[in-house]
Amino acid sequence: MASMDTENVNMRSNSSNSSNNRQVRFSGSWPVLTLLLAVLWPACALPQEVISLDKVIAIVDDDVILKSEFDMRWEQIQAQLASIQGPRPDEAELKQQLLDQLIIENLQMQMASRAGVRVDDNQLNAAMNNVAQQNNMTFEQFREILEREGVYNVTRDQLRKDIMLQQLQNGAVNNRINITRQEVENYLRSETGQQRIAPEYRISQLLIEHSDGADDARREELANFLYEQIRQGAEIDQFIAAGQVSGIPVRGSDMGFRKTENLPTIFRDVVPQLTLGEITAPFESESGWHIVQLKDQRGGANLEIQQFHVRHIQLEPNEIRTESQTEALINELYQRIQDGEDLGDLARQNTDDESSMVSGGDLDWITFGQLPPDFLAAVQELEVGEMTEPVRLQSGWHIIELLDKRLEDVTQDNMRYQAEQILRQRKFENELENWLTEMRDTAYVDIKIDFEEP
Repeated sequence: MASMDTENVNMRSNSSNSSNNRQVRFSGSWPVLTLLLAVLWPACALPQEVISLDKVIAIVDDDVILKSEFDMRWEQIQAQLASIQGPRPDEAELKQQLLDQLIIENLQMQMASRAGVRVDDNQLNAAMNNVAQQNNMTFEQFREILEREGVYNVTRDQLRKDIMLQQLQNGAVNNRINITRQEVENYLRSETGQQRIAPEYRISQLLIEHSDGADDARREELANFLYEQIRQGAEIDQFIAAGQVSGIPVRGSDMGFRKTENLPTIFRDVVPQLTLGEITAPFESESGWHIVQLKDQRGGANLEIQQFHVRHIQLEPNEIRTESQTEALINELYQRIQDGEDLGDLARQNTDDESSMVSGGDLDWITFGQLPPDFLAAVQELEVGEMTEPVRLQSGWHIIELLDKRLEDVTQDNMRYQAEQILRQRKFENELENWLTEMRDTAYVDIKIDFEEP
């Protein structure tokens, strides 16, 4: 490629080089759909015929950047600049920055192609659906608009490239980031870390205020009555919306999501003890009687996971044993267990699961994520000490015995995981910049245009 000169080359406007190297950057200040159509319209507006006089403006390793690509992106920038009040940036400097961006994008696309990064239609449809939802549309409505404007296929191509670049960056950059255990522990001990990982609570509070008269006892009685009504299924918000009950004013509100330190002082010891949907019995403050309900919760590190202690026998059809023969053998083994033989002994002699053969089919403690869905469904049907009859699953025929189950508190592990992710994200942007700079510095780039020339 280094020998390529600047002579004009014939390119079709829908050529693979041009389409594969365009990279759209969405501007957060524009509505998503408006910007999407504005960005992609120039590409679909080009006549579908041979365009001569397209020019190579840069050679980038094994690929090139064409003037048509640059011009399309420059039009997008011009459209955005038109809405900016005040002095405009230097045009030559902006053009050089744009060319640098195209070079970096081109290098990444080449690397993604060599690495075999692919985006299937399911991923792409999910991305399209996300854009549609941001614009309060269904996928079908969004598709109709894009097809009407003639940019549906161009939009899909561009989103596919965006996802490819994101996957490439995540894989390449995260491999360069090292988070030590000491960093994690320091972060968890810091005030910032504790606040960041702390849960947020969304609560509704109902307040029956004290009165200056002699009916405080009646108001306390009303608070207890409303508490019982809510416990029996009434909505706390319906009493708040009513404004009064039995002639007594009732106030309150949905307080939205708040961390513990941002709750009213009298709620700080109460709310963290509530389970989702739970309400407090009326409690008194200087203001009156309060009833609080936990409506939702997010964040936080508290986590318990269901674990199962399981052993099994697995048989799969193979070259010397047909499906029917396998079924007959598993039924025979099941009957032998029913007649008093030990499942573990039979597993050591017969199971096809090499990972548990030595342990007599014992899988030890396993969690949801370690089990195939159909295997998990069979386990969840069992009580401790029970065994399934022979069952055909995707991985073959099984006899499964549930030895025990438990809820395992993994809060500490979850805290460390969240802290590591936060620290990793902090380092990501800086490491991404370093990675892109190294990529640019080690690539062969021959620029054929000078923006400073008149």
